[in-house]
Amino acid sequence: MPFDFLSGLLQFVLRHKIVVGFYLLIAVLLFVYRKRFQFQLKFIALYRTTWGLGLMERIATRYRELVKLLGYVGIGVGFLSMFIILFTLIQSVFTLITVPNSPSPLSPVLPGVRIPGVPEGFFVPFVQGIIAIFIIAVVHEFSHGVVALAHGVKVKSSGPAIIGPIFAAFVEPDEQQLKKKPDVVNYSLFAAGTFSNVVLAFVALFLLSAVFSPVSSAFFPEQGVVLKGVEAGLPAGAAGLRQGMAVTAINGQPIASTNDALNALQLVRPNQTAVFSTGSGDFHVVAASNSKYPGRGYFGITIEPLLKNRDTPYFGVFSWLQGILALLATLSFGIGLANMIPIGPIDGGKMLHLALTRIRGEQKANKTFGRLSLLLLLVILFLLSPIFRAILKSVAGIF
Repeated sequence: MPFDFLSGLLQFVLRHKIVVGFYLLIAVLLFVYRKRFQFQLKFIALYRTTWGLGLMERIATRYRELVKLLGYVGIGVGFLSMFIILFTLIQSVFTLITVPNSPSPLSPVLPGVRIPGVPEGFFVPFVQGIIAIFIIAVVHEFSHGVVALAHGVKVKSSGPAIIGPIFAAFVEPDEQQLKKKPDVVNYSLFAAGTFSNVVLAFVALFLLSAVFSPVSSAFFPEQGVVLKGVEAGLPAGAAGLRQGMAVTAINGQPIASTNDALNALQLVRPNQTAVFSTGSGDFHVVAASNSKYPGRGYFGITIEPLLKNRDTPYFGVFSWLQGILALLATLSFGIGLANMIPIGPIDGGKMLHLALTRIRGEQKANKTFGRLSLLLLLVILFLLSPIFRAILKSVAGIF
């Protein structure tokens, strides 16, 4: 068992040597410059500065009433997001209990690392992922700061942060001043980060559809599809299909675009055989079933368009920027929703705790909120259990 564990760990390090080397460098820099950082809970490092405070002040002063209005709108978005994420968690618990071998409904994000148990399609490239998450964090915290200043709450500091392996940012409003403000101000400040993340996600989606999609159609038209990901142990991988293969036909139907591939795959039912034609020959794949797509065959693949002119340097720059926007759209929305989970010290927890305090009084609110936080923590751990099992199986070979 120890040998299996060490062997699995070594393979992991070799597969992710760039990521591991990068974080080792960060760890060394944190140790060397540790006196300049403030550490909290052993895994949160804050570098306190006044970066961005001047810009926050100018925006809050020049557009004070607009910022306040958007902050009030954000309260509704925040509570709606809290309801959505709670409903999703409850529904996911039911699915995980009633459907054997269901994948985890939660997908942790660690740029550059393929986490066992997480579908291939959720892989986040290292450099693009670090940049996207940092942008999301800056927008999130910057919004907190602008709303605070618009309501006359001093912002004492801001700066970059490292939370475990994730690069982030922070803004520190004056807590004493904030407590003296009306509840609506507190709610708008707590919800500002999630609201801004939702807006950022829609802005990214707009740019992808209104700018990048027309440019792609004009200069890089589709001429087929290629397998972006093939999950090990699932039908496509077991049949011999591999990542990077170009698919020219499915069941004899020529594939010239992503829509052609999706339309052909939707016709396949569980336990039926689909023939994938590639440059390496034909592959007969028996479709499995999946609770997320009842009645449709499941192959364990993700596809992406095979584009004309993709070998030009212009395509490399274009696709890299497009990838950043796609990550901003998905991660910003997901992180914004996750931030509204009413647990602990995150924004959703602060909003619910304030509401409970006004309804039940501080002492009863603290007790109720503590129990709810513990319950939600156990729910999250339960929903992540398929990933925990996959990690143990991958690294240590225990299961």
